[in-house]
Amino acid sequence: MPLALESRSLRKRFSVGAGACLASAEVLRGVDLEVGMGEAVAIVGPPGAGKSTLMLCAAGLLRPDAGDLRWFGDAAFSHAADRVRYHCTLAHLAGAPIDGSRQLHVIDLCTPIEANRAMVSWIDDRCAAGDAVMFASHDEQFAHHAASRVLMLGGGVLRTSRPVHARVAEHARA
Repeated sequence: MPLALESRSLRKRFSVGAGACLASAEVLRGVDLEVGMGEAVAIVGPPGAGKSTLMLCAAGLLRPDAGDLRWFGDAAFSHAADRVRYHCTLAHLAGAPIDGSRQLHVIDLCTPIEANRAMVSWIDDRCAAGDAVMFASHDEQFAHHAASRVLMLGGGVLRTSRPVHARVAEHARA
């Protein structure tokens, strides 16, 4: 499957302060991520986990301190500007122009995503059209409902998330 986004060893640190009074936080610590065409990937984590930082890097709007990013096989940030759509409000998502080229949609809503049928339908439609969708959420249950793959971001590292309501295998009755 062709990749819309490829991230290798992505790192981002933020520093604040002046003189001897400095503080820093390494928000992304070697993040590896692939998002294929026609795939929906959710990044889940608590507030402050680095979801928005990862979304901004994925959209080509924030340069990482280290690591490699490729959009549709190209590392040029200008390529990201042509093929990536960054959505930060539901209104922006609903009014997004859809052209004929394959795109990566990065959705980073400022408020927690509520499980709403319209958004799930929009994600499904974009994936069916061959686009890739990556979104951030605080709500793991919604993420499992809306995405084909869910990853947890914590401590600057991505991990695979297990379904919130996994089914338990039943023993066959004799």
